Amino acid sequence: MEEVGATNLIYVGVAIAIAAAIPAVLPRLLLPGAVLEIVLGILIGPQVLGLARPDFVLHFLSDFGLGVLFLMAGFEMSPVELRGRPIRNAMLGWMISVAIAACAVFVLAVGGLAAAPALTALALCTTSIGLLLPVLRDAGLMGPPYGPNVLAAGALGEGAPLFVLPILLAHQGGAGAQALVMVAFAACAVVAVALASRASHGAFAAVLERTMGTSGQLPMRLALCLLILLIMVSERFEIDFVLGAFVAGAVVRAAVPDDEHEAMAVRLDGIGSAFLVPVFFVISGMSLDISALLGDRGALAMVAVYALLMLVVRGAPALLLYGRDLRAEQAAALALHSGTQLALVVAISGLAVGRELMPSVQAASLVAAATVTVLLYPALAARALRSVPAASPAKERPALDMSLLATKPREAE
Repeated sequence: MEEVGATNLIYVGVAIAIAAAIPAVLPRLLLPGAVLEIVLGILIGPQVLGLARPDFVLHFLSDFGLGVLFLMAGFEMSPVELRGRPIRNAMLGWMISVAIAACAVFVLAVGGLAAAPALTALALCTTSIGLLLPVLRDAGLMGPPYGPNVLAAGALGEGAPLFVLPILLAHQGGAGAQALVMVAFAACAVVAVALASRASHGAFAAVLERTMGTSGQLPMRLALCLLILLIMVSERFEIDFVLGAFVAGAVVRAAVPDDEHEAMAVRLDGIGSAFLVPVFFVISGMSLDISALLGDRGALAMVAVYALLMLVVRGAPALLLYGRDLRAEQAAALALHSGTQLALVVAISGLAVGRELMPSVQAASLVAAATVTVLLYPALAARALRSVPAASPAKERPALDMSLLATKPREAE
């Protein structure tokens, strides 16, 4: 390995270790691991200390980390839990978010303040439920009525943009042709999940259970093999690879027997949260155009604008739709939690910059705004919920647990 490449890996390895050590030593700091990793990536990157710069190896690890991130997200989503009034409100709420985002970004685009308007609007329609779940669990908010509603809203905010993103990124054959490809891909995904569900019983299930704890780790190897296969299929049909990774996670969940879901989740956390996913966030920080952002007052002002829009776009539906289901304080907290964004904003803006659809300074503004939402909105939501009696803890681990971005390891219940 070349000396420069080895040095880059050393500094990235140190950065992800420090990102895990800081909250372990300072538990009251309450900074999510993803935020620390982005900040450390900025510090060691070429625009601040210049200790490391993204190269081919780091870009490969970053892309694979992004794939594992959405593999884990797909694994954690259970269709059984996404039903009833919470999911209906979440679907309607996400459509309202799209309408609000489209209007807001149109105004910004007309004023010359935003490029790639469709991708910018989609970034504003996301929710980082993975960052929120540890906070919600610790606060005893996972039970009804609040838990199911925030989980459903977060699931739509995390999952729905993944199906829209490939259409927006289509650059050959037009959006109509890409929409047909997406319909075919979705149909194949449903068939794959159904077949995997049938395989979760009988001889195949017995093999998975027997090898789950062995050194061969057959279930994990099959999951990573499926991840690579679906990523290749996605790129072959001009579908962004994060959707292929997400579907791979859903297929893996269906194939693994129910009583082995927790064991599989722990293993996915081991390979994802310990190394690959942090590498993605560190490299994302290294790639941010921070110098341009800090040198442009307009770009800095847009950080505040985007942070406010993230709250309005995702929070307004909570105030409009949940009056029958939640108290006023809970609806306000749901608005704040729904407006908390990061992972998909980083992914969408990075993909847009990589395809030269969005200037790097706008991407830096979006990511900085998303970081502000993570630091500010959950704390404000906690204040809003202080007068609401805490719900009794859920008896089972929530099926939508996507705490892959948290810095502390998953604990067996």
